[in-house]
Amino acid sequence: MSAQFDETYQLILNELRVSLTAIDSPKVVELLAAITRSRRIFVVGAGRMGILLSTFAMRLNHLGFTSHVVGSVTCPPISSEDILLVASSSGETATVREVVIKAAREKATVAAVTAVPNSTIGRLASQNVFLRAPSSLNSSENETRMSKQPMKTLFEQTLFVLLECIVLMLLDQTGQTAVDMSRRHGNLE
Repeated sequence: MSAQFDETYQLILNELRVSLTAIDSPKVVELLAAITRSRRIFVVGAGRMGILLSTFAMRLNHLGFTSHVVGSVTCPPISSEDILLVASSSGETATVREVVIKAAREKATVAAVTAVPNSTIGRLASQNVFLRAPSSLNSSENETRMSKQPMKTLFEQTLFVLLECIVLMLLDQTGQTAVDMSRRHGNLE
């Protein structure tokens, strides 16, 4: 059984390595710049991607940025000074697409992380980071060959690592430390 575990985590790490190395690094740098020049950062995604973006919003707040999760009861209106970061592997998630349309209408910067840059969300976004990973629950045979993991798991894993890289890059860029971040951590737990 331990051999099966070793093989499984090696498979996941190898798939993740392939997906991460396919990311266009200059696009990540552009996204980082867009985040730092925005007054506020809004995040939106459905399902597991929404949860991952919520963890990113938390880290942004720990870094001293003002961030909000779309759909939360304390979320303020978005404006042209803000950025909406959206994650949608297919770029066609209906609820997320409607939020992107509204943010674009308010002239907010829209940044998308997607597996399909020519999707509706990808085309509406002014910033795109493309992830090479299965894009939908019904991925094509070619996409299925990309990953032995079920459904969109590889996309979600790659998204999480990408967001954590951005956190470390922001930490470095702002000259902060983990101690600085911990001072902004919630204390009502």
